[in-house]
Amino acid sequence: MWKIKKLGKIEYLKALEYQNHLVKLKKDGLEDNFLLLLEHYPVFTMGKGADRNNILDKNIPIIIINRGGDLTYHGPDQLIGYIIMDLKSQNLDVHQYLRKIEDLIIEVLKEIDIQAYKVEKLTGVWANNKKLASIGIGVKKGITMHGFALNVNPDLSNFSKINPCGLNSNLISSIKELKKSSISLVNIENLVIEKFLDIFAEEIK
Repeated sequence: MWKIKKLGKIEYLKALEYQNHLVKLKKDGLEDNFLLLLEHYPVFTMGKGADRNNILDKNIPIIIINRGGDLTYHGPDQLIGYIIMDLKSQNLDVHQYLRKIEDLIIEVLKEIDIQAYKVEKLTGVWANNKKLASIGIGVKKGITMHGFALNVNPDLSNFSKINPCGLNSNLISSIKELKKSSISLVNIENLVIEKFLDIFAEEIK
């Protein structure tokens, strides 16, 4: 059973605390899985495999977290999706799960006429040779947390303060940049829910 929660704009650490709470409930036997959709106030995060040399501005605050991936930026007009689920409930291993998240975002972008794709050996979603979505997950005892960040209308200049996910910031793009106009984050959020149910869900409440 899936529960989808729209949290609006929320501080990163508050969202992290909520994720940890849901993960604990899952470990204690809760059967429900969760998709959390939200935005963050500006923040930079560093995954377990991050290289500190990718921090170009040494004065920016970095939150170190238990996900895969390198440095990334989160902020307003970027749609964040955190997925708390038991991989066994979907008969998935970690690699299959990552590919499904990529498929989800590709299907969403297809609905707004952006032909997105995967790049071999690079987790995430790309279009026009630029990265539109970053993915970083954590898994403990088969329970997932963290998820994806899809650049809808964010201020891309914030990525210039780091080498995001080990990439030059010039390789980061957004839906707004590709479409040459802003697009409703709510519309993208609704498309994510629709495609998520197609790809992941058997039942939702």
